[in-house]
Amino acid sequence: MSGTLHIFRLKSAPLEYQVNYNLGANSWVQVFDPEGLDDFLRHNSALPPSNVDAMWEELRTNGHTTEANVHIHESHLSEMGFAESPSDE
Repeated sequence: MSGTLHIFRLKSAPLEYQVNYNLGANSWVQVFDPEGLDDFLRHNSALPPSNVDAMWEELRTNGHTTEANVHIHESHLSEMGFAESPSDE
C-alpha cells in the first residue's frame, strides 16, 4: 500500500522540516534537518532522484511539497524515528 508524504518548512533558523506520512487512516510525523531529510528522501522513500530534486526545488520555492504513491512499509516507520500521530478520522 502506498502513502502520501507532506513536507513543510517548520523553522528557518535553524532550518527544520516536518514530514507527515499518511498511509490509509494512519499518520506518522518526524522533524528533520536538511541533511537528514535529504538522506531520508534519497535512501528510504524509494523515490527516483528526479522526484527528490523536484521536491527540494518546491521546498525552497514554496516551503512545502506533497508526493503521493510513496511506498514505505509501516513497520519501518518507527525504526526510522517516525512517531504515530492522531489521524483526522
